[in-house]
Amino acid sequence: MSSSCERRLEELTSLIDRLSEEASKGVPIIVEGKKDALTLQKLGITGRIICVKASRKPLYDFLDEACQGLEVIILTDFDRRGAQLSRAITQYLQGRNVEPNLHFWREICSLIRRDVKDVEGLASYMEKLKSMVRDRKI
Repeated sequence: MSSSCERRLEELTSLIDRLSEEASKGVPIIVEGKKDALTLQKLGITGRIICVKASRKPLYDFLDEACQGLEVIILTDFDRRGAQLSRAITQYLQGRNVEPNLHFWREICSLIRRDVKDVEGLASYMEKLKSMVRDRKI
């Protein structure tokens, strides 16, 4: 029987793979800052990663320019402020006929519980899970 760490690691790995697949199809991913974008790249996600806090423009002006497609994946931090930002972005994009995808954000939130508060911490969290799984198999 697999441990909860193994299950969580498998599910997170699968989610990251699917996120990478969507990004490689051209669906942009919205994150908060540059370190979040670097973490996604470290996890193997290539494609268009948009950092909302890296822009000097007001949020909505920035979104108008950056989100020209039909769908955008929102992957803000997993804390209260990240949730508020994702709601604001979602409402704004829906008003612009852009489909915000919150599936990955919700799934990751449910798997990490309170262990990770931001996208930046995902890679180290996954490494920690891998280490825990390895240690149990020894």
